[in-house]
Amino acid sequence: MKKLILSLTIVSLLIFPLGAAALTDSQQEPLPAVSTEEVHGNVPAQTDAAQAMTPAVHALVLAMTENHLDYDPSDSEFLWTSLYYMLSLYGQMDERADFTDDTMILPSEMVRDYAAALYPDVAQLPDIPAPISQRIAYFASDDSYHLARGDEGLIQVTVDNSQNQANGQVILSGRMTALEDGSTLYTFQATLSPRDTMFGFIIDSLTISA
Repeated sequence: MKKLILSLTIVSLLIFPLGAAALTDSQQEPLPAVSTEEVHGNVPAQTDAAQAMTPAVHALVLAMTENHLDYDPSDSEFLWTSLYYMLSLYGQMDERADFTDDTMILPSEMVRDYAAALYPDVAQLPDIPAPISQRIAYFASDDSYHLARGDEGLIQVTVDNSQNQANGQVILSGRMTALEDGSTLYTFQATLSPRDTMFGFIIDSLTISA
């Protein structure tokens, strides 16, 4: 099946702390449009792991640091919080997304495409837990998810180094910085494994250090 892969030429400019967003009262200006390219189940050859997986890493780092969450894909609050961040940050660049003034409307297939970069089993996503339910909600009537659109902030997540391992895994290292003064707030390391999905990889683990 043909899938879309984002052209991430403006990844380093996407900075959104989303902890205060709610479906009823948040609003932001849409991001500049970027190009997309159709591929068959994997990333294009010219797109490396760091480029392809920056959306997933970015979302995880923000979700964990802003919400004081430990990396635990088995926890539904962790799963939906980090998936919400990824969709809110990058979903509006996907042509499958629709919009109102303060809400993104995403088909469930698209949500599972993005979740597949974060979690090993997305065929049946768990119910959305209460702590995140005001920011993302499922509507069975049209099999879609509605997301509050976050406000722009002053944090940047950057991947600085990518190391290919003999077993096929890739280790990404990087940092979260404050745009105001360039200071490093956190550093992180993510381990990726190849996967036949829209983003070409899945995150196996992610650690953060202050």
